[in-house]
Amino acid sequence: MTVLVTGASGFLGRAITRCLLRNGVAVRALIRPGRGVDAAGAEVCEGDVCDAASVARAVQGVEGVVHAAARVATTGAWEEFAEVNVRGTRRVIGAAVAAGVRCIVHVSSLSVYAVPADGVTVTEETPYESEAEARGHYSRSKLAADRAALHSARQGAPVVVLRPGVLYGPGKRPPLARQSVSAGPFRLLLARPGYILPLAYVDNVADAVALALRCEAAVGQAFTIVDENVRQAEYVEQYRTACAEGWRALWVPVGAVAVAALVAERTFRLLRRRPPVTYHQVRRATWSATYDCTRARRVLGWQPAVSVAEGLRRTFDSLRRPGSATATAAMVSAT
Repeated sequence: MTVLVTGASGFLGRAITRCLLRNGVAVRALIRPGRGVDAAGAEVCEGDVCDAASVARAVQGVEGVVHAAARVATTGAWEEFAEVNVRGTRRVIGAAVAAGVRCIVHVSSLSVYAVPADGVTVTEETPYESEAEARGHYSRSKLAADRAALHSARQGAPVVVLRPGVLYGPGKRPPLARQSVSAGPFRLLLARPGYILPLAYVDNVADAVALALRCEAAVGQAFTIVDENVRQAEYVEQYRTACAEGWRALWVPVGAVAVAALVAERTFRLLRRRPPVTYHQVRRATWSATYDCTRARRVLGWQPAVSVAEGLRRTFDSLRRPGSATATAAMVSAT
């Protein structure tokens, strides 16, 4: 089997490429010029999902496609996100179908789901987010791409959609919360201690991709991929143990921040400007949901091989290695 991986130079794309190679799958890595692939044995194919001709060349002769390329950012114009995440997805799926590819795995996001209230359980049958525009261009574009992928599946394309949780793993400092800020010896957390974090270790997600490529019963379906629904307070303790740092966590009053965000949003709307944070973003960052992965376990046979505690240990071990550029970097998750 030969599989094309788009976005193979990215955080998740690299893990998928390594996983497939370990499983004896030949990998063709579609990367933009000047990017590298951290996986010996992969065939490098330079191109861009924004360029139809390079996508058409890349899919020739492969049996499977993993579409992991995406614009992941908190800034930028809508058109930039639409071109890569929405139209790029349509190009990849269209070219793969035209080339007779047997299976297409589209990597989506948990952000497509609606969380209508605190404490709900989310399954693949949960409706799409109805206020994606309020959450930002990334979430809005990933929802549109998810819709496009499943629409193609209904038209007969051999598409499988995976919706991973909050990604973390070696090489990048993991998020401490959905929203967090470093302040000297403190970490300010915009979260309640009981908030549930839907975490997804990068290699566990790569395992799910490998299973989806070989599972005929998965075609036409979407799958939630979350390792553990871990409570924020428990995760903070596991995080502190793994990172071995002396900071203290401070819980920011969620209600006060939500009110301030609502006032700021209305003020910026009067000024015809985009607010730095919206009420909806604060609400989504603090309303808990339990993500049910029963379908992935039943259909794909997927089980997360790496626990959260072990995943954090491996991640921080990687950051302590000499030469790690991100060893002391602070990361704020803005999902």
